[in-house]
Amino acid sequence: MRIDIEYIKNLLEVVLDHDKPDFRIDHKDIAPLWRNDDEKLDNLVFHMEILKDQGLIENASGSGGIGFRRMGNGGFTVSVIPLRLTAKGHQFAADLSKPGVIEKLKTSFKDSGPSEVVKVAFSLGAKVLEKKLEDALSG
Repeated sequence: MRIDIEYIKNLLEVVLDHDKPDFRIDHKDIAPLWRNDDEKLDNLVFHMEILKDQGLIENASGSGGIGFRRMGNGGFTVSVIPLRLTAKGHQFAADLSKPGVIEKLKTSFKDSGPSEVVKVAFSLGAKVLEKKLEDALSG
């Protein structure tokens, strides 16, 4: 399965727009991404585990998992638990929202692995910020 950076960006936007310090996957805008559909659940689990692997989300209570457990038949059991974006996760979400970043990731870096996607997003986001700072200082 390939990483869908647009899917991740949309998921992170829901999390950022949430009015609590943590979020749960039964949130009204996240639940339709997985409820009553095994294929959608597979997609959500895949992307949430990528986010966890990269240190972008974690269990809000400090314990290990993010609420998914694999079963022998290939399915998942889901525990709806509080999760949170880490500081790195907030930066990643912010960088994805900067002009041109998502487009570059979807085109020039579409075959990159998970840690490369994060590094590229951080680098592209930093370049956008540098440009804004230069413009602000010179204008």
